[in-house]
Formats: sequence, structure tokens, C-alpha cells
Amino acid sequence: MYQPEITTGYSSSDRFQWDASAEAAYWQQCEKIAYTDVSEITLGAFMDAIALMYPNDWQGDAHCESFKLAEMVCGDVTDIYAKVGERYFTFRDKATMTHTAIVNRITKEVLSKETTYQK
Repeated sequence: MYQPEITTGYSSSDRFQWDASAEAAYWQQCEKIAYTDVSEITLGAFMDAIALMYPNDWQGDAHCESFKLAEMVCGDVTDIYAKVGERYFTFRDKATMTHTAIVNRITKEVLSKETTYQK
């Protein structure tokens, strides 16, 4: 029997019968799946991403910068790229994330853990 990968909590004897709440639940679940963890990338991958399409919300200074791809992965989730110090990172999250929130997430998930291990 057909088993969908994404479950919406909507149950009906006819699996093709949808309503607005089932559709909304489906897209919300797709958005949740689209999020990724922070991963480190190379300078080349960072530069390729800038050249891929027009970057949205490109912000930063001499020590850090971030931008988002103009194309959404699903809903309001997009690919986010950042440079912190001399290192480069990427992850998927909400397109509305601020530059400060991006740097804070990278610091919390990657950089702070490395500092802890070095002590």
C-alpha cells in the first residue's frame, strides 16, 4: 500500500481528497524538512554561490558577511551563505533571518563548540 513520506495528520479513506488544512499541513511539513544544519564550505563554493544568482540581503563588514539565494527551496526557506572570520558556511533556514541571527547561529552551532573542545 502507498505510504507517503510526509504525513500531514489528515486522514481520509480517499487519499486524494484534500482540503485547505491538509494542503497547509503538507507545505509546513515540507518546510520543516528543508531546514539544514550549518556546514563549513570552501571559499570556492562560497564564490560559486554568489555567482549562481543575484544574492538577496547581502550584508556584512570586514570580519563577517552573509547573503541568501533569491530562490526559495520550499516556502520561505532558502540557502544561506556566510563568511565568519576566514571561514565559510552554508545552511538552509528562513529567508527572513537577519545577518546578526545568521552569525549567532554559526557561532552557537560551530564556533562555540570548537572553543569548548580546545580548553
